[in-house]
Amino acid sequence: MWKKIFVIVFSILFLASCWEEDGSTVSSEWLFKYQTSDFSIQLPSSWDVIDNDDNTLPNPSNGVIELAASSKTAKSGVKNNILILSDTLNSFTTSKEFSILNSVWASRDYVDYAQLESKKLVFSDDEESVLYVFEAKYNQDTPSLKFLQTAYVCGQNKAFLLTIAISKWTKDISRYEELFTSFTCKVKSE
Repeated sequence: MWKKIFVIVFSILFLASCWEEDGSTVSSEWLFKYQTSDFSIQLPSSWDVIDNDDNTLPNPSNGVIELAASSKTAKSGVKNNILILSDTLNSFTTSKEFSILNSVWASRDYVDYAQLESKKLVFSDDEESVLYVFEAKYNQDTPSLKFLQTAYVCGQNKAFLLTIAISKWTKDISRYEELFTSFTCKVKSE
């Protein structure tokens, strides 16, 4: 009898630990593959890809917006989101070097920038980069957010800058790192 109760209670606790507050599962099943002719990446199935048919996305000062997606619901007043920009490089560099350069630019462009950590990031195809985690504001009127940012250089001259914005109260960022590591470049070397 006690064994059955223990098994039932353990099973319920195990299943409950697999669910987030919004009801999405925490496993690879919570992701879907987003693909373009240039890249693919895993995104949470609870996020919406934002098409820019009505020009709601801002025009970046450099590069082209390749992907914008956000969560359907807000947590702590923030809709988690991802933005992938691409740019053409004038000279060859590595993903790691491009990520370091972008970190310097981010520290100048964001308001109240505070770097929390930087560490090696290895994509699923063994490409190495640097992951930067920082808190900042887009401008004086926006709330402070936690950002995760890295870069991936494809071929000789195509670079992708990947940025995720989440609530600054989010402690565990590992599942967002999982999104980055799933990024795969399809651009051919020239």
